Amino acid sequence: MPSASPTRVLVVTDQAAAAPGLLDAIRTRVARGPIQARVLVPNPAPAEWHPRHPERHAKADDARLVLAEALPPIEEAVGGSVGGFVSIRHDPMDAIEETLHDEPFDELIIATAPHHLEGWLHVDLPHRVAHLGLPVISVPSNGPVAAAAHRRAALISGASLGRRMLNKVPEVTLYFWIIKIMCTTVGETAADYLNVNLGFGLSNTTYVAGALLVALLVWQFRLRRYVPGVYWLVVVVISVFGTLITDNMTDRYNVPLTTSTIVFAIVLAAVFATWFAVERTLSIHTIFTTRREAFYWLAILFTFALGTAAGDLSAEKFSLGYGPSILIFGGMIAAVTVAHLVFKLNAVLAFWLAYILTRPLGASIGDWMSQHSSKYGGLGLGTTGTSYIFLGCILALVVFLSITRRDVTEVRDAPATELV
Repeated sequence: MPSASPTRVLVVTDQAAAAPGLLDAIRTRVARGPIQARVLVPNPAPAEWHPRHPERHAKADDARLVLAEALPPIEEAVGGSVGGFVSIRHDPMDAIEETLHDEPFDELIIATAPHHLEGWLHVDLPHRVAHLGLPVISVPSNGPVAAAAHRRAALISGASLGRRMLNKVPEVTLYFWIIKIMCTTVGETAADYLNVNLGFGLSNTTYVAGALLVALLVWQFRLRRYVPGVYWLVVVVISVFGTLITDNMTDRYNVPLTTSTIVFAIVLAAVFATWFAVERTLSIHTIFTTRREAFYWLAILFTFALGTAAGDLSAEKFSLGYGPSILIFGGMIAAVTVAHLVFKLNAVLAFWLAYILTRPLGASIGDWMSQHSSKYGGLGLGTTGTSYIFLGCILALVVFLSITRRDVTEVRDAPATELV
């Protein structure tokens, strides 16, 4: 009788060194049958560093040196050759999911630092990766080794589909935030331009923007890689449509801005809660399925609607004016940035907080540039001029990114990074 193939096990550790608990877990697993193991170490560089950041690669090189020293005792525990590599991702969940879509594995061994609160809430790494449908052995730095119950989940097979789908979402760079803010500004001014200047009216403007958004989303969903022109065109139009949702509630149905702001905040929270309950992650680095992309765009739509309501609420309802509103929302974004960089606020949470806040910031910038009011202030450039200025800047940046590919997900080159 031919012998059974070894079980393919992915060993994930946030420290390249082979801890005694990890070695004990591997020996215990080998006692149940032969395994073929590989070691994955998340990138030790901070999460906010872009994958192309030179110091990110330097830290990864340092981690590879430590990993090279750790592999011999792991190989001894496995009883055979073991490969290892350092991921381009800092977040272990992102690193695991990208790896699983490059290569097939049967089981996971997770050796990470303990986070007691996350464990109590079942949002720690072992519980989150159990959602992927593979058996998980958790190796805490202290305490007994535990097996996390895995849920039934269908993994996408094959590296091609997973990698191309990941490339549909840009990396978060300075260019990302600049274009995002300008898109939100265009969303504010373009909606007013179509509604008032061209005389479409609020209803017709909503219908036109909605139909265009549906067509662009169909185009975006059919793509198998990130295309800057299509992606940012969707963001511009979804910004316009999100603005129109709020305008319809305010102008047509007389819903107070205080009410719409609260309603949109609740709806957005529900979208995030459902997304996390289904996928166990809100990271934009692993948008590799149609369902995740649907959650992604739905969340973005309501960030725009919420941002419009919050921006109008502060500038007009509270009579703060456009300039002070810019300072308020800009200061809030700066506070989120400091909380992330200095106080280690979760990278995913920091991203979505900043994403939400850029909408009222962009709306306030758009109103400040286009409007002229003795009460609220403004430069009075008009919606036409403001829209053209920002659309031209967006076009120039998108062309630049299309040529340079500075916001494209870096593909892991196995021969260059793997240690065997």
